[in-house]
Amino acid sequence: MPKPDIHTTTCIGVDVGGTFTDVVLSDGTTTWRAKAPSTPGELGRGVLAACRLVAERAGTTLEALLPTVARFGLGTTAVTNTIAARTGRRVGLITTSGFEDLVPIARAMRIPSDGWLVPPKSLIDREWILGVPERIDRNGDILEKLSPQAVRAAGRRLVDEHQVEALVVSFLWACVNDTHEREAVEALRLECPDLTIMSGADLLPVIREYERTQFALLNAYTSGALAGVDDLVSDLLQLGLPNPPLLIHSGGGSISVREGRRVPATLAESGPAAGVVAALAVCAAAGVTEAVTGDVGGTSFDMALITGGQPNRRSRGELMGVWTALPMVDIDSVGAGGGSIGWVDPLGIMRVGPRSAGAAPGPACYGRGGSDATVTDALVVLGYIDPGGFLGGDMQLDRDAAVAACGRLGEQLGTDAEQTAWGIWEVAKASMVRALRARFAERGMDPRSFAMVSMGGCGALFSAAIAQELHLQRVLVPELASVLSAFGAASSDVRRERSQSVGRMIPTDPAGLQSIVDDLTDAVRRDLEADGVPAEMMTISLGADLRFHRQKFELPIEWLGGLDQDSQRAEMERFTRDYAARYGEGALVSGAPVEIMALRAVGVGRTVHAQLDQVPVEAQGSPPSRRTRRVHQGPHDGPIDAAVVRGADIRPGHSVSGPAIVDAADTTIWIPPGTTARMDGFRTLHLESS
Repeated sequence: MPKPDIHTTTCIGVDVGGTFTDVVLSDGTTTWRAKAPSTPGELGRGVLAACRLVAERAGTTLEALLPTVARFGLGTTAVTNTIAARTGRRVGLITTSGFEDLVPIARAMRIPSDGWLVPPKSLIDREWILGVPERIDRNGDILEKLSPQAVRAAGRRLVDEHQVEALVVSFLWACVNDTHEREAVEALRLECPDLTIMSGADLLPVIREYERTQFALLNAYTSGALAGVDDLVSDLLQLGLPNPPLLIHSGGGSISVREGRRVPATLAESGPAAGVVAALAVCAAAGVTEAVTGDVGGTSFDMALITGGQPNRRSRGELMGVWTALPMVDIDSVGAGGGSIGWVDPLGIMRVGPRSAGAAPGPACYGRGGSDATVTDALVVLGYIDPGGFLGGDMQLDRDAAVAACGRLGEQLGTDAEQTAWGIWEVAKASMVRALRARFAERGMDPRSFAMVSMGGCGALFSAAIAQELHLQRVLVPELASVLSAFGAASSDVRRERSQSVGRMIPTDPAGLQSIVDDLTDAVRRDLEADGVPAEMMTISLGADLRFHRQKFELPIEWLGGLDQDSQRAEMERFTRDYAARYGEGALVSGAPVEIMALRAVGVGRTVHAQLDQVPVEAQGSPPSRRTRRVHQGPHDGPIDAAVVRGADIRPGHSVSGPAIVDAADTTIWIPPGTTARMDGFRTLHLESS
């Protein structure tokens, strides 16, 4: 392979997953990729190992490569893992007196646990919540003044009696008037100068005190999660990286490490969000505007919808059992990844996930001490994965260990290892199909008009089967499918967002809206400047959250027109069309007033980023098939001999007809009978059923 050209723009993208750390290196003309085992508790070690491997594949060393890198993007599970495992800091909350039980009530949420519906584990104990006298009404008028002395006393009590490590201040209606919150934060910083102190209204000044408070709690709770990232940044800079890495956030954009420390909760789900960014590039190259992403990683199946060439977004929702306000790409996850463990519930029914074998010990076939049967073990037993060719031959799998693990699980079900492996495959696939079908139904969308972008290490072993069940148009399997989130980390622009509650009916006074928009725009511009984005590389757009008056939920829209009353009515009509498309015409009430709940300024800073490689489409016919592999298709169909094609042998223009298996360097692609795969000029396989 050619060495990276130091006279062109060189980018590195890294995605730290639960099982593997993926890395992509691009110099603008050639892309290299690598995977290395993740190192839980030592994030930097796994990242540097993966970076050294990709540098080696590019014919250089990490020390020689890093000084040429113009952009280093990092997606990390550090924050996600902290929330999921509930291992964050001990946080105290100071709120308006009389509303101390707002968070513990938790909107009566219930989550499944061992067959029961139970409240999710809270980020904070009730004893760590104290109220102080103060009151501001919905118009922003002060009804009862705040006593800084009462705030300092509450803060000192939380520190002395409960040993809290961070403090959050969140008062009623602070989103309209944050005077009291600013006074409280100032008093606490004087009283407790060594503590992390956060204000809900400062972080996200939007209506709904519960979600606003939860967002502030999440940020305080995860404020210690970036210690491993800080160590990695220091190591990279010492090794010669010219500029600090950019962190990928839940909105699919990049932020500086400094901003990541200020709002660490926005880094949750950064890996899946980066994958959606990369999927947008794949769709654009393929001329696709309607798609669903399916990312099968080590621990989960992550999915997101792309409509009109843009990802669907949300401003609030559930995040690992926490209902919160969090601007993010609208991603849902189910526990069905390569490392997801098969088990038998008390009713004798097979389940898969959400528990995962992770990177250590990993699936049984890894030979690292794992004994539970996982999805990866099942794929080995069924013949989809070649034990001797895993990761291009860099890692040898133990088929006997996989068979033994599936056999032990099968004993509980009264069946053999092969049938158990098929059951694991079917249950995992059914979980993915069910989640996707629900996603389409919730949004009133017809899956037949969508393509699927296959992502993740073993995503392409499920994608064709999922597409057949949902009648999707086709499946796109990009060359970088197994490391697509890492490619997204290397190709996302800086994205900053500011929101402000409005609470006004359409039409409303344009001058009042203009004042809010001006403040938001100025704040976003300052954010981009702080992240090093020059003015000529900035674009700022406007969005809004609209709802019918007195409804509980709103829909986010992009505000395309001006702020005059005619433009407001045009946006209202567009909102009504979107609402009808999602919930049906019968859900509309003629003449119902529409309310602007919040306005949002979104700033995007163009940065150096990786590009998909494009080559001429010159090949014809089919690539050579050197051998066959026996693949089991379940109890009702006998095993078949599928042609095996090396991924490196497929050229743009080639077609492969199923049944066939494509063994690529870091993934395996299953092409079922009756399906044909064709490679385009971006080395993306298009799978379509005949």
